[in-house]
Amino acid sequence: MLIEARPARVFARGARKRCPRCGERDLWVTWFRSKPRCPSCDLRFEQQEGGYLGAMVINYAVACFFWLVMMAIAMVLTVPFIPVVPLIGASVVVLGGVPLWFYPRSKMLWAAVEFLTARSEPGYRTPTARDPRAGSVE
Repeated sequence: MLIEARPARVFARGARKRCPRCGERDLWVTWFRSKPRCPSCDLRFEQQEGGYLGAMVINYAVACFFWLVMMAIAMVLTVPFIPVVPLIGASVVVLGGVPLWFYPRSKMLWAAVEFLTARSEPGYRTPTARDPRAGSVE
């Protein structure tokens, strides 16, 4: 039987692009496409079709946070002569680069939220450990 992790550990696994339930690393086919299920514990990442709206919100919030921090630091360091053109360039880099870098992490963080939600339901049962040679969870 798998040992259920505490919520903080589940979120830490998601932030490191790992399976929220078991911590498996081999989840990504490409940078933008994950496997539909964990190869180790068989956790389904997208609970319903189009269910990654929450991941998009997380990704957008993180990008906006980094942008606001960058803008605040730049303005504090350059007041009263704020360099507008370099700040626009830096904004394009931050608001274009951070979402691309954070994309897989946001998907796994949202999978962690969905997993914790499903785990709190009364009918949830902890699965048994999976034999890698077997076709499904025992």
